[in-house]
Amino acid sequence: MRVAIVSDIHGNLEALTAVLEVIDEMAPDTIVCLGDVVGYGANPNEVVDIAKERFELTIRGNHDHAAIDPAEEAYFNSWAVQAIRWTRDQLTAANAEFLSSLPYVSLLDDTRLVHASPGEPEKWRYVLSPQAAAREFSTFSESFCFIGHSHVPMIVLRTEVGASELLDGEVALPAGARVLINVGSVGQPRNGDPRASFAVLDLDDRSAKLVQVPYDHNAAREKIIAAGLPRFLGDRLLLGQ
Repeated sequence: MRVAIVSDIHGNLEALTAVLEVIDEMAPDTIVCLGDVVGYGANPNEVVDIAKERFELTIRGNHDHAAIDPAEEAYFNSWAVQAIRWTRDQLTAANAEFLSSLPYVSLLDDTRLVHASPGEPEKWRYVLSPQAAAREFSTFSESFCFIGHSHVPMIVLRTEVGASELLDGEVALPAGARVLINVGSVGQPRNGDPRASFAVLDLDDRSAKLVQVPYDHNAAREKIIAAGLPRFLGDRLLLGQ
């Protein structure tokens, strides 16, 4: 069974469309999303509609949660607050209801799927380093754990001798090993690479890899500006920051 895993689309229709074209060429058995379908980008309803149609399951992200619960804004910076308030006003009732139905965590075979961290997923804790990832291994028992939230792709392998970061973007799991993978962001990468990022998991041969996809950043940026959202949110797409 092969699974495409996307995360942090953030209302970026151009990025999602490009990623889905690549995924369709790969022909996985299913597609799942680790959350933050909305926020920042200018096409929240279009992206939610695609999520409902194309993804077998979608996890709740903190921006999805804030889109239906204004109290969550207290944890956001000023740009994110402006974007999530705009997004809340744009969402259809049906799409807001969909976001409110999303779970914080889900299991797929021997794989844990969560937006922020496997330990205390409702607190939206960031996993930003191999050291932080190493501490998370005590909070899940599955062979694979996939996360998003930081928008920075990372693979951390845990073996009998400890945890180590893999930099080549691909891992085949040895017997007895486990792995935590941040799939990066489809709609707003922050690792200095402006390409959209996602992951592919092969449960049969116990392997996973990260994939980067170019898309039309300028079109996504212009939509953000035209919508009256902070220009910074569009400009950062060009830099992957």
